[in-house]
Amino acid sequence: MRTKHTFTSTIKALAGVIMYTLALTACSSTDDGRSYSLPDNICGITVDGEILAQLLDDGDELVQDANSFSRSGSYICHMYVDGNDSVVSDANWHESGYTLREYFEYSNIKGVRYVEGGKYASWRSGIATVIPCPGVSEKGDVVDVSLEDMEWDEESRSLLEELGPPYFDAYKKKLGCPA
Repeated sequence: MRTKHTFTSTIKALAGVIMYTLALTACSSTDDGRSYSLPDNICGITVDGEILAQLLDDGDELVQDANSFSRSGSYICHMYVDGNDSVVSDANWHESGYTLREYFEYSNIKGVRYVEGGKYASWRSGIATVIPCPGVSEKGDVVDVSLEDMEWDEESRSLLEELGPPYFDAYKKKLGCPA
């Protein structure tokens, strides 16, 4: 009798451990098709993680890949999900006087909407700004910065309009641009 009771107790304990493990696994996986940890930054620049999560694609692996954060050249940050571009940030230096309208001059981007008095411009899959930053780079006194959702949908523009301005402010701060 003692052996049967010990065996039954062991089975019940093992079943409990399995059920607990399954419950933890279910809680840590996402319902949205992602099995990677959601970041709260874009290549080291802090952003609202909840908004960024809505822009990132479903998949198993997220890799953030950036060239070195530079005051003297262009900068690009790729956020790859399963090897495919999902969210991309790009920045380029220009001479003083460069404007946000010039950013779009030779592009094929349609449906540009200027927001916050022309401080930012958005389109269905991206948002951009031009940040005055004199005395920081040998390449110029202003830097254009953009964020793009490479697999955009109908919500991308509004999400980028919410995510972009605080990201651009943090970017400006990281560069050390004068206030």
